[in-house]
Amino acid sequence: MTPALDHERLARVLGMLGSAHDGEVLAAARQAERLRVDAGLTWPEIVARALPPPERPSPRNYTVAEAVALVLDRWDLLTDWEIGFAEGIQRQRNPLSAKQRDLLDRLVEKCRADVRAA
Repeated sequence: MTPALDHERLARVLGMLGSAHDGEVLAAARQAERLRVDAGLTWPEIVARALPPPERPSPRNYTVAEAVALVLDRWDLLTDWEIGFAEGIQRQRNPLSAKQRDLLDRLVEKCRADVRAA
């Protein structure tokens, strides 16, 4: 039976990879590899366990134009900055950046939440 991976020890060893001394970096890399082999894991298995699961984007059932129309129709729920943002998006001809789309989605949710609460 292979021993379980000591994550704290591995983290300490990997922290030494930033050393200014090449010998320490090499020794740390070899120790990390030894820990991996002893645990019977691959590097992808170790890294995948340490990372949070990827966020799955919620399916959007509206276009950008529909989202902007909804948001601007509920302008009374928005700050002046949010109104300006939505109006800017309405005039924009380039595809939205991920940050812009996320903010627009939050504004849509803000407006929908108010409609549901009413």
